[in-house]
Amino acid sequence: MNRPLSKLYNNIKLYLFGDPEGVQVNYEEDNGKIRHHKRIRDAGAVFQDEALPLKKRLQAAHDLSVLGYTGGYEAALISFDFLPTMVELLGSPGRSDTELVMLLKALSVACYVHLRNQARVCSLGLLVTAATLLAPAANPPRSAVVRKWVCHLLDVLCYNNVPAMRALWGTPGLQASLELLEAEDWTNWPGNYAGIMLRVLAYWPAEPSPEDDTHTFHEEDSARPTAQ
Repeated sequence: MNRPLSKLYNNIKLYLFGDPEGVQVNYEEDNGKIRHHKRIRDAGAVFQDEALPLKKRLQAAHDLSVLGYTGGYEAALISFDFLPTMVELLGSPGRSDTELVMLLKALSVACYVHLRNQARVCSLGLLVTAATLLAPAANPPRSAVVRKWVCHLLDVLCYNNVPAMRALWGTPGLQASLELLEAEDWTNWPGNYAGIMLRVLAYWPAEPSPEDDTHTFHEEDSARPTAQ
């Protein structure tokens, strides 16, 4: 029996009778994973299509990031190939605040508790871009909503990521930017991410403010603030 027919025969036998050694093949689960991964790649293809309106591409970026996050570590690896375009768009001139927020959300989800994706975006200069967006003298000046999402993204990138922390420690003006934003109203957010980053980077002692009393640095809802 040639190899393709032998493989087909073995698959049919496994499906009908199971593994004689007791290992069952969950075809429904396997097919679900394949479909989920295909949805991520389909969303990625839309995101990479420069002929499409930017709003549609950014929605696709958000979709592929969420699908990667909900599909587990293996699924999140698929978003790895689309991270350079996300970082490039974030640093491109002419982006509106709404567009920046969509990109920041997509990057936050794609990098959440995923060290490889975190390392990838840091190597692409995302930390420098983030610090630039945080600066009060940014041209054009960015809204508090954009800067809060930048702080949230920095919180995600510093998760178990000492190289990212070290890179941020040496960023000129970052402490002043964070202190200015820390005084803003963070109602409806899981925590004051500017204050969190100030403590993480040891700019001031770890004495949590009242709104942070129930917030731990990397609690499970970190990637999904309720603020819009």
